Amino acid sequence: MRLGPLMLHGMLAHHGGGGSYDASRPLYLRGRVIQARYGFPHAQLRIEVPADLTVPRSLPGVDGLRGHDDWTGPPVAEGAGQARDLLLPPDLTGTLGGMRGRPQVGDEVAAVVYRRCDAEGDDYSGELRVQMLYAAGGVHPYRGTLTRFVDRCLQAARPRSAAPTATGSAAPVATGSDDPPYLLLGGGAALAAGFVAALIRLRTRRQR
Repeated sequence: MRLGPLMLHGMLAHHGGGGSYDASRPLYLRGRVIQARYGFPHAQLRIEVPADLTVPRSLPGVDGLRGHDDWTGPPVAEGAGQARDLLLPPDLTGTLGGMRGRPQVGDEVAAVVYRRCDAEGDDYSGELRVQMLYAAGGVHPYRGTLTRFVDRCLQAARPRSAAPTATGSAAPVATGSDDPPYLLLGGGAALAAGFVAALIRLRTRRQR
């Protein structure tokens, strides 16, 4: 009977569906894995980024990433000479988690990430969410649809009725079709709750 509550908790606590990630400024990281944690819904890789980090001219597959049309330039180097935590979305977690050669301590990985907007004001502000991971001899893109990407964090922090600009017109909030489907998330939580209730009823009947 533990599975149902854990599923419900995971859906309600899943922060990726509620935050905004800046797609206008992609970041590039590469380094040696010093910590690897695999679990639902997110895996995390902590990597040690070399001080001489440079961005390669070619990054296979990035032109197909969600949010790519909002890029204002190529990815920029992030975390040179420091340790950084990479958050893997659920689909990448599932892909890598089942691989025999999934990244482990000592392995070299590279990633293109979007940073979560600091204006969210919660424990996840500034986290680096992987959009493309180069690891285990392959190219692994994020293919999910729940994450909200914006073309600038400052705009994302403004309310939808944004204050007028100098020209008198309201400043646009760059969310577009990437707004998270809150109704869908709520429906998912309700579905999980119903599933838990069904399990309880089934177990009660069996005990009679």
